[in-house]
Amino acid sequence: MSYDSLAAYYDALVKDEEATAAWLDYTRRYLEPCSLLELACGSGEISIALAEAGYTVDATDLSPAMIQAAQEKPHPDAVTFRVMDMLDMQTALSVEGIVCYCDSLNYLTSLAQVGQFIDKAAALLGPHGVLLFDMHTPQRLEEFAEEYIEEGMLEDTPYQWTILSDEDRIYQHFAFWTSEGLKEEHHVQTVFNPLAVLQRMEAAGFEVEIMTDFTQLGIQPGEKLFYAGRKKA
Repeated sequence: MSYDSLAAYYDALVKDEEATAAWLDYTRRYLEPCSLLELACGSGEISIALAEAGYTVDATDLSPAMIQAAQEKPHPDAVTFRVMDMLDMQTALSVEGIVCYCDSLNYLTSLAQVGQFIDKAAALLGPHGVLLFDMHTPQRLEEFAEEYIEEGMLEDTPYQWTILSDEDRIYQHFAFWTSEGLKEEHHVQTVFNPLAVLQRMEAAGFEVEIMTDFTQLGIQPGEKLFYAGRKKA
């Protein structure tokens, strides 16, 4: 998983202004405009929306190609983009919030790594600091038990996107038939036990609220679970 090929097509595949607005509203639910560390910012759509809404955003992503795509977009000075692995999180800002959206945490491969992520976030945040992230629900494994296939054109480039689950993993394959030849990427995500994640957050000193699909309080059947942790004083 590198996003080197996907970066050029990412927005055309998944850009959704309504979803970006929902992420902004979700952030506002827990944090007034403040300094944020954003992990796995991708092409920067949410980062820029946050900055335009008054947040100061240190936006980071593991992929240099995605960071380059984000930097090339018009954006306020309140957001900066840089390459960083979420498991090595650090920031020069004194941040009141840390956010990691769009099921990016599912790219971690074990509950131990999730715990490492949560512990590092807790160490960076002061009392009452907020950690916000989302993850796939277990129902996503059922949804993709039979292979999902999407095919079409992105301008003049044919593409295919397939998704298939096996045990606790979701496998995604992207293929783009470009003028330079076939470009492919393989992504693997792990679906974690929601209660195990909750327990890991509580052990790190967070008071936690969980929502399903933006609107339902608690762990419900759905597509995404939203974890909001406020660090205890």
